[in-house]
Amino acid sequence: MSRILEKDMENVGLFLIASKEAGASDAFFIDAENIVVDDRVRLKCFVPLCRHYGDLVCPPNVPTPDEFRKYLSCYRFGIMLSTEYNNPPKPPSLAESQDVSREIRKKSTDLSEILLKLESLSLQKGYRFAAGFTGGSCHYCDKCVKTGQECKTPYKARPSMEAVGVDVVGTLQNIGVFLEFPVSDKIKWWGLLLVD
Repeated sequence: MSRILEKDMENVGLFLIASKEAGASDAFFIDAENIVVDDRVRLKCFVPLCRHYGDLVCPPNVPTPDEFRKYLSCYRFGIMLSTEYNNPPKPPSLAESQDVSREIRKKSTDLSEILLKLESLSLQKGYRFAAGFTGGSCHYCDKCVKTGQECKTPYKARPSMEAVGVDVVGTLQNIGVFLEFPVSDKIKWWGLLLVD
């Protein structure tokens, strides 16, 4: 049973418009009950081992899927949003490519900046527990200070949906959006704003 209030539906339109104005290519309403959390998503942080494991907004420094399910149950709705980019040409070795690395950091920070604007708008509308989740790892710094150190961008850095176990593909399917694999000439970078 949906817990969406009338005032929520009035504000959803505002959040969708604000998403587009801030640079999102897509923005969709989602009932929090339709957000899919699957423990296997976080397994992908270990198999194969992600080089960002141990970053301050990556496992093991973020809520587990079980913890996130508890938090998610307190939310009424969310906004799924994306930024879109041309798929950059791949050099022979992605690991050695500074150009591709810079492009990935730009995509990630663009999405994070949109989420920060939406969090701010949510707070202005009285949603004091609004929380943004980006896609992939945080890229505000060239190199994260890692576990045990203080974040250099604590008011900007946000965990990814995947880090807390959100099945982005399954969640998008619940709202009628189907991702293409393998990715073709366009890449969509997805984020989630939880609102309550």
